[in-house]
Amino acid sequence: MDRYADRFGSDLDREIIVLRKKDQDDLTSIMPKVELISSSSKNEMSLSEFMEAMNDEDFLLRVSEKTGVSVDKIDELDLAAMEEFFIKSDTDNSGTLDFDEFVKGIIDSFRSRDEDFSHFFTVVDGLLGELPEEKVNSFIKSDDFEMFKSIGEEPKSSQRQTRSDFFKMVNELLADLPDQVMEQFTSSQDFELYKTIADRYGD
Repeated sequence: MDRYADRFGSDLDREIIVLRKKDQDDLTSIMPKVELISSSSKNEMSLSEFMEAMNDEDFLLRVSEKTGVSVDKIDELDLAAMEEFFIKSDTDNSGTLDFDEFVKGIIDSFRSRDEDFSHFFTVVDGLLGELPEEKVNSFIKSDDFEMFKSIGEEPKSSQRQTRSDFFKMVNELLADLPDQVMEQFTSSQDFELYKTIADRYGD
């Protein structure tokens, strides 16, 4: 957060939960590469195109940034493992991977529970920035914001009860999202993660 401290000074607390579009693009920011490497009009990758993409360091870095899975983990796939991953991720048995299948395959195959929660925090950080201004200001002044900042320092290290408390807090806050933002969220891959986190920590 130091880079934001210099830029925003005393407004840092607010900027922590304001959507940072350059840093927190949604998963569809990977789409241009999928389009580039695929000749399919439906933006699908054949096995050979998938192999090519997985040898592109820039592509792997962007996938890592947007899925919360480390490049090292993704890079562990050898040729045989890549083919197995491709077949497993091709859930409609079309012989190609579309964008959603690819992203879901990466997440399901590589992301740990700690990484899931860390990425969930990133998603929530962006969504809270879309709340009405009065809701943001009220949240910043609340005790819950202290928990938010504490978890944000190292989401992967948080304990189960803390994660449960965090989810309950977030669940209440997100009810005030504008309808358009809520609609976009519920139709995104991030909403699948939200449901996963709800199953794990929402009790």
